[in-house]
Amino acid sequence: MSIDFEKKEIFMKRVNVLFVAVAGLSLLTASCQGPATGNNLNAVVTNTNTVGNANTNTAGSSAAAEAEIRQLMDTAATALARNDADAMDKIYGENYMLVNLDGSVENRAQRLNSLRTGDAKYTAFSYDEINIRVNPEGTGAVAIARANIKGTMRGKPIDAYYRVTQVYSKMKDGWRQVSAQATAITGVGTSPGTELPTPTSPARGLPTPTGPAGGLPTPSPGATSNANR
Repeated sequence: MSIDFEKKEIFMKRVNVLFVAVAGLSLLTASCQGPATGNNLNAVVTNTNTVGNANTNTAGSSAAAEAEIRQLMDTAATALARNDADAMDKIYGENYMLVNLDGSVENRAQRLNSLRTGDAKYTAFSYDEINIRVNPEGTGAVAIARANIKGTMRGKPIDAYYRVTQVYSKMKDGWRQVSAQATAITGVGTSPGTELPTPTSPARGLPTPTGPAGGLPTPSPGATSNANR
């Protein structure tokens, strides 16, 4: 009987020790989880603020870029109305390409030469209905606008509204226009409340290009057959 009592006493001691150990582990876990939960909450708040600040900064950067491009377009319109090739030299990018009013293509040097020689000569040039989209990185943008252009092109009169699409790129020294295209507007209105005169023709007597657009190379006779081999 004494042996059974001793065994029972030893067993109870072990149970008590185990109970104390489990209770201590539970308290330790609870104390550790408290600060961890707080840290996790702080991390969530911090991340939320970071995302919010990033969105705010992006919106602010886009607005600033749009304002800069609008200012550049105003400067370009003023320069073109004065046929100021030197001013446009500072606006066009090195790889500038223009799809002209008559569908011909000009690179930067050709475009500036047209302005200097009077091949393209304007008496009025202005933009309105400007819509600008800046990419998320803030390094590029596309502008769509309406241009009111009067003057002559290769000696033929032009006097019409055009829908222009321009591409801008952010360079080390600021924004530059790297591409542009113009399409004659033949309707009487492009937006509610807008009344536009109908051009007498899509481009009011623009000359027909006498050669490949903008001096683009003509494929050699064997180019097609070679490509199909």
